[in-house]
Amino acid sequence: MARELDKTDAARSEVRAFPKVTKGDDQKLNVAVAADETIPELLGMKTPDAANVVFCSVLEALGAGVEDEGGMASAMFAELEPVDAVEAMLVGQMTATHLAMTKAAGRMTHQTDIRFRESNEKAMGRLGRLFTTQMDALKKYRRKAQQVVRVERVTVNEGGQAIVGDVVKAKAGEGK
Repeated sequence: MARELDKTDAARSEVRAFPKVTKGDDQKLNVAVAADETIPELLGMKTPDAANVVFCSVLEALGAGVEDEGGMASAMFAELEPVDAVEAMLVGQMTATHLAMTKAAGRMTHQTDIRFRESNEKAMGRLGRLFTTQMDALKKYRRKAQQVVRVERVTVNEGGQAIVGDVVKAKAGEGK
């Protein structure tokens, strides 16, 4: 059951700016960036050259569908808010993988030849697993290293001895 957004929900959901991607009459891509936003900020990167290459590589991965799907690819950076180059690259890869999977689904749906249908089903399965792997990698990367602290309670009664650390039992026949 879908619920309608009320005004308070709409006020809470911030619409982030992202570049608009179109194809010009000369068949070249145009990326329209607002004055108050830049590609490095959108991708969470420090250098414009690296950010532009990552952004353009995602658009190139879309191939002929870039005019229709370039805006969605651009919007995914705004949605997932990468904070550094690694996250930006993963978001770009995830976007390209998702779009490839949905294209395979579209081809499969209208296929009457069983061989082509099965081929697209295999592609969808592989791309789905790849997307899940990419998503897990992004989650793991964002989680960073978590320090584990384990506290155990040890009680030593009067006259007893305690050993703190690993205890390795010597095998028979080994020296003491």
